[in-house]
Amino acid sequence: MKRIILILSLLLAVSGLSAQQNDAIAKAMDSYDYETALTLIARQHKSSIPLLYQKSKALRGLSLNAEALATYQEIISADSTQLRAYIEAADCCRSLAKSKQALQYYRQALSLSPGNKYVRIQQIRLLLALQDYREALGESSLLTETDSSLIALHLQAQSFEGMQELLPAMGCYYNIQAKYPSDYLAAAKLGAMNIAAGEYGEAIAATEKYRALDSTNIVVNQQNALAYCMNKEYPKAIQRYKALTNQGDSTFYTCYYLGVSYYATQQFYEAHDILEVALRYDPQKVDLLYYLGRACSKTSWKKQGVEYLQKAIDLSIPTDSTMNRLYNGMADCYKMAQMYKEQIATLRERYEKYDKQNHRLLYSIAFVYYYSLQDKKNTERYLEAFLKTRPKEPAPKSDKGNNEEALGGLVLDESNYYNAAEKWLKDLQNKKKVDEFFQNGTQPSSPPISF
Repeated sequence: MKRIILILSLLLAVSGLSAQQNDAIAKAMDSYDYETALTLIARQHKSSIPLLYQKSKALRGLSLNAEALATYQEIISADSTQLRAYIEAADCCRSLAKSKQALQYYRQALSLSPGNKYVRIQQIRLLLALQDYREALGESSLLTETDSSLIALHLQAQSFEGMQELLPAMGCYYNIQAKYPSDYLAAAKLGAMNIAAGEYGEAIAATEKYRALDSTNIVVNQQNALAYCMNKEYPKAIQRYKALTNQGDSTFYTCYYLGVSYYATQQFYEAHDILEVALRYDPQKVDLLYYLGRACSKTSWKKQGVEYLQKAIDLSIPTDSTMNRLYNGMADCYKMAQMYKEQIATLRERYEKYDKQNHRLLYSIAFVYYYSLQDKKNTERYLEAFLKTRPKEPAPKSDKGNNEEALGGLVLDESNYYNAAEKWLKDLQNKKKVDEFFQNGTQPSSPPISF
């Protein structure tokens, strides 16, 4: 009897101690003292599922997401029906940029609870983030069959947008605006999409419909003002943009299009002032420099206007180095595609227009004629043209080299190229003399190439 009483006393003592520890853990968790909570949890002799949930929550609170994920996986291993563990494991994976694994956990959660709206929404959002728009559309369309909530309709619209199916996307946003007229995002989207399509009147109508409920929303007002500007209703655009600036909106496009609207209504000083503000955001935007330069020319800053227009011209004309790079890439693409005539035309155009001092391009053309087209006549012509550019004094050697063409697999400096070209041309001409002697005894000369 005494033994039974002793055992019961011990059990009660252990139970009481366990209850005290659980209370201490709960208190630490409620106080967001996650480090203390984890210390207390580690002292527990046995980890129950509720205790593991507390541990994972504390780990996530300390941004130890990898450790938290391992804990959720421990819960799933202990009980594969724990819906919460799958959901929170997926959320952990997203924080760790393990999107594919997160998607798998969401799918497992949906297999346990097919009607769980939260999980399906998170899955669709993740699919959109992964740009898997087709599956996102399928899942969102499935959701909207039984759920016409605002979030469900937005997810479907975003899926259509991602697939570049703009008309169905706009249809979704019109549906949202009809069902939820206070949703500013649908109005802003309709404004932007109609502007992109050149339907400025539709953009005005959609944004004005929302403005009838709330005339202070900056995002909607930005699209509304832009629609008026693009529709050439400049006084109305100025009114809208001035309201935006009064609200503290000094973003680039607000300043830029307000300046354009001022310029269009011949308010050149106002245009100058606001376009100067826009210039701080993007000092290399050609259209901005154009309008600012023109506004300056009609005000007191005429010389400055010339500078702005000159800068716009300089930015609009690509540099020779840029064009050389593009032509070099194009020639290489033609070579890889075995379009050798086009490769030659590209090399010649580069030489004539943008790289006139790079005479080695003539050697490259000869190289293509000979090895790719087996055209000896034109090979000779271009070798002759290349040799005519040979300087009287040898050029100093360069460490940079030129990898466009090589002779025998070796990259040569300038003087070696000339030496190689001279030897190559002599070999071709000697061989041609022999061939012509045996054919008809004549010895025609190759006409020089001109540029």
